[in-house]
Parts: sequence; structure tokens; C-alpha cells
Amino acid sequence: MNGSTVLRRRAGLLCLAVAPVLLLVATAVDPALGEGAWETHVGADPEGAVWHTVLLHWAYVLFVPGFLSLLGPIHARGRVLGAIAWVATLVGLVTFAGLVLTDVTAIAVAETVEPATFTAFEERVSTYTWMSAGWQLPGLVGWFVAFALTPVAAARAKVIGWWPAGAALAGFALYFLFAIEPVPLSLAGPAVLTAANIVIVAKAWGTVGGGAESTWKQKVGEACLVAAPVALAVGVATMPGTATRIDPFSTDPQLAQASAFFLHLSWLLFIPGMLAVVRRITGRGRVFAFVAGGIAVVGLLHWNGLMIGDYLALGVQQTLDPAQQAMVTTRTDGYAMFGLAVAIPGMAGALLGLILVPVAASRAGLVRWYVPVITGVGVVAFLMLTTGRVTGLVAPVLLLIGYGLVARALRSGQDQAPVAAAPVVVPAT
Repeated sequence: MNGSTVLRRRAGLLCLAVAPVLLLVATAVDPALGEGAWETHVGADPEGAVWHTVLLHWAYVLFVPGFLSLLGPIHARGRVLGAIAWVATLVGLVTFAGLVLTDVTAIAVAETVEPATFTAFEERVSTYTWMSAGWQLPGLVGWFVAFALTPVAAARAKVIGWWPAGAALAGFALYFLFAIEPVPLSLAGPAVLTAANIVIVAKAWGTVGGGAESTWKQKVGEACLVAAPVALAVGVATMPGTATRIDPFSTDPQLAQASAFFLHLSWLLFIPGMLAVVRRITGRGRVFAFVAGGIAVVGLLHWNGLMIGDYLALGVQQTLDPAQQAMVTTRTDGYAMFGLAVAIPGMAGALLGLILVPVAASRAGLVRWYVPVITGVGVVAFLMLTTGRVTGLVAPVLLLIGYGLVARALRSGQDQAPVAAAPVVVPAT
């Protein structure tokens, strides 16, 4: 039995139990349920709308490690469905959690302008192709597939029983159908999902040591360690502006949209990369690696989603006058719940985690001491030198070098010791 695997998967199962509870609370406090225009409801109760958005975002963030833990022991029966659900979770559900955050700027706009201007703002944002193709389509499809296939794959693999899997599907179906209906109908889905997930966690708790992750998942994660800095470089290089200056998004809307997508893609790709590193640290330093990986993954789950704010900022610049733009910025900055629960932990967790995970790899003997130094300098360069297209490339280059060395070390170790292992059942405690 791999103690590191048990630690990670049980932490994920705890997230799976908490996530639907947050979904239930988020739905209960939503001021925009029932009849009437969305902007009218949230304009009357902006704080309640922000609480709803933050809780909903956190619910989907926690569903990600929850689903990954449930899918982890699947190696034979259900492996095809499990593979599809794994990709849908790490691409679609992660993206959908960020898509929820569009409401934060929209709430500030609804507080500030007249309904006609808000409609113009919404219509302008709806024309952004990069947002539709890069966020909405993969986010909505991935969200649906992850929730629909994960319990089915786990039941087929006998990780859980069919009736709790069916209950989870029923809960999701009720939420899908009635999420914006008045209370108590809107609460039916989250309530059923909460009960089902508690049973699922209790059943899966004793099977979390069912072997290591499949080899292909490890290889995908290693590839992402290289792909993520490359996407970051593209995101920086497409920022509106010059070699040393970043201009307002409205000066080049197409470049601004492309930049926001590739920045989001970069932080998203780092997530399976971080998991691949932590997964390989099973001996010395595994607890430190678990903590470092947790900080990185949770931070990145927030941080990649914050990139969607660039589209809303572009919409504000293109439809509101300067005075209204300033008011929207002031209102957005004043939402303390959003800042404390999403923005700050997102940036701090992601960037700190990108430093700590290579440190954990070095402590475990996977890489030499200079590798975390390179990645650490790369993170600092991102904070200090992302002032233009050329100066901003320093950070992606350093991160590509550092994480490329980490990926090479993981591949070398993989050749010597394959990841896949025989299933082992761990008695429930």
C-alpha cells in the first residue's frame, strides 16, 4: 500500500463530501432565483450575489479533487469511462469553476449602470469568440460529462455501489433542471447529491489504496509540465501593448481575448503537472509534497479561473464611459468575500505552490537543488517583469527550463519504476 496515495485520495474524498454542501448553501443564498431579470435581482442584493458566486465557485473547485480521487483506483472495468471523466474533470470542470466567476464583474456592472447599458455590456461580451470557444463550450460540456460519467465509471469499477451512483446522477439531474427555480425546489438537487456523496465517500474510503494512477495519466501530467510554460509564453506574447508596456485591453480586443485564453490554459495545464510530481514522491518528504501539491492545485484552481475577468474587463472598457468604468472597478475591489476567498488564495497559492512543488521534488531526490531555484526565480520574474511582451517572456522561459528538468526526471524514474500497480484494498478506519 502506498501511504502517499492513501493520503491524497482520502483528502480528495473529504472534498467530495464537502462540495455538494457548499452547492446547497450557494443555491440557498442566491438572490436571483425565480422570475425577473438577473441584473435586477443582483442589483438589489449584490452582497448576496457575491456570496452565491464565491460559494458556487468553491463547490466546483472541491468537486475536482473529489472526482479525481474517485477515479484514481479505476484500472480495469470502467477504465474508458474513467478516462473520459478524468479529462472532463481536469479540463471542463476546472474551466467551468472559473466560468462562474464572470458573475463578480457582472454584479458590479449591474450595481452601477442602467438596465439598457447592462444589456449592451452583456451583448458585447457574448460576441467574444475566444470566450465562447475557449471557456463556455469546454466548460459546460466538461461540467456535464464529469458529473454524469464519474459515478458511473466508479460503480462499473466496483469502487462504489450502483445505487449511490444512481442517487448522485439523480441529484445532478435535479440540479440541472431546477437550479434557478425558487427555494425549496432549487435545493432538491444539491440535497440529494449531498446524501449520495456521503454514502459514496463512506464506501470508497476503504478502497483508496487501490493501486497507483494509470501510467498514461502520469505521462499526461509530465507533458503538461512542459506545455504549461509554453502556453504562458503565448499568453504573455499576445498581450496588447509593446515589448515593455501593457496597454488597455480595448486597444486590441482580439489579442486581449487570445492572451486571456492562453494564460488560463497555462495555469490549467500546471494542475495535472503538479499532480504528476506529487504522485511520484512516495518516500521521504511525502507529507511536505502533499502539502505543497495541495497549495499549488487549490491555488491554480482559483488562479486559472480569474483569467476570465479579462473578458469582462474588456467588455467594461468597450461599453461603459470612464466614470462608470472607475465605479465598476471600485465596486469589484470592494467585494471582500471575493478577494479573501478567491483572488488572494488564488494568486498566493498558485505562485507559492509553483515554488514549493519543485522544492518537494528536490527534497525527495528527484531533481537537483538548482531546479527549484530556477522555478522560484521564474515565479519572481512573473511578478516583477510581466510589464510587456518581451520582458514578460523571462518568466515562461525560466519556468520551461525548471519544469522541463522536473519532467525529464519524472520520465527517467518512470522508465525505472512503472507507476501502475496492482490493486490493493485498504480496510476502512
